[in-house]
Amino acid sequence: MKIINMITGKITKWLKLPYLSTVIFCVQLCLQANAQSTDARIGLSLADAIARAREANKLIGVARKEQQAASVDLVEAKREALPQVNASLGYQRYSEITLYEGLFGEVSHQTKPPNSNAGGLNVESSFNLYAGGRQKAIIQGLKLKNELAALNTEETEANIGLQTALRYLELVKIYYQQQVIVDQVDRTRILRKNIEALYANGKVTRSDLLRAEVLLSNAEVNQQASTNDYAIGNEQLNVLLGLDDHTLVIPSDTNALVLIDSARISGMQQGDVHIYSLLKIDKNIEIQQRRIQQLASFNLPSVSLFAGYGFNYPNNFFFPPQDQTVGIGMAGIKLSYNISSLYQNRNRISAARIRVDGLKQQKEWVQEGVQQEIRALIIKYHEALSRIAVVKTSIEQAKINYDIQNTKYLNQLSLLTDLLQADNLYQEARFSYIQTNINALAIYYRLLFVTGKIYENEI
Repeated sequence: MKIINMITGKITKWLKLPYLSTVIFCVQLCLQANAQSTDARIGLSLADAIARAREANKLIGVARKEQQAASVDLVEAKREALPQVNASLGYQRYSEITLYEGLFGEVSHQTKPPNSNAGGLNVESSFNLYAGGRQKAIIQGLKLKNELAALNTEETEANIGLQTALRYLELVKIYYQQQVIVDQVDRTRILRKNIEALYANGKVTRSDLLRAEVLLSNAEVNQQASTNDYAIGNEQLNVLLGLDDHTLVIPSDTNALVLIDSARISGMQQGDVHIYSLLKIDKNIEIQQRRIQQLASFNLPSVSLFAGYGFNYPNNFFFPPQDQTVGIGMAGIKLSYNISSLYQNRNRISAARIRVDGLKQQKEWVQEGVQQEIRALIIKYHEALSRIAVVKTSIEQAKINYDIQNTKYLNQLSLLTDLLQADNLYQEARFSYIQTNINALAIYYRLLFVTGKIYENEI
């Protein structure tokens, strides 16, 4: 997986954060409040998380079940082309025949000749020789539905893969934000200590001391909020991965996420794409075309071959019926034509053709929308890269400005307001750098999803 190599090293350099050896310690520290309820911890790379979601996600399991059902429907349709065999066994006992003279005149009774018993055992078989291509159209239609179900499964897998990547990147972002907040808390504590010393010497007013206390309280509240955000994001990722609610996922790629170069991103627009929405529309168009063939087959004659053999009692082939069991077979060919289909089936075919035209127009609309989305994502990715370069410079400048203001304040050459403003600018620049890097990666994974490449080996 080529994407897992570089970005965190850059963030660490610019934010002056510890390397991978501190990841587990920092995450555990931030989640100390929830540690007692945590049953398990699992370290996952981004590639491992996506692969695990593909295998364990419940929604993907539902899509695979539907694909299996479509496969069974196809097998059943193919079996419909086999000869139809029917067997029947029956026995009847008749009452006496009541005879009336004239119109309900004198009554007499007589046993049905030769007796009151009757029965039969028959086996019949038929085989369709020709039905206008109806069976073939049905099989092809179900084959296409099976392929459509497979596409739905692929799309579901890709969508869950995208959601997993975004959740994972969100945890990485929170991880770095936690480090920035910890650094701010440390700076604020040092500042408060310095202000306490200045206040004790009568160099500053109590207002400065109170403002330092408020600043420290806000930083500690932000630290707790970040811890809660990580816990919530962790649970959301657990749902995607099919893990227990109390499992703690520790991202192992926090020092190894690489940003893709602009040339490769631009090439994704011209390369071979696997756009699920367009592929599904193509399958639906083919399904409707097979339906038209199926409906048109009703306007054609049907030819079938049939044969059978049976035993019947009594012998009704002669008159009067004989007290005999008769065994007789038959074979033949049957030609049928439903004349009413010429006017009953016309509107159904017309409706199916209209649906095909509608699907073709829908495809054009979706294709334009997808291409526009790809272009927009590429533009935003380039924008993110440019923003990263700007934010790098901003971090340097904000850090220098903070050091200057801190020195000036401690030497009573500037106000606390100037120092706090410099601290906020420094903090915002570092937060912006983290957010911009994660946004760029999120855009990249959205591009992979849209182009159907999220599970390719080159990710």
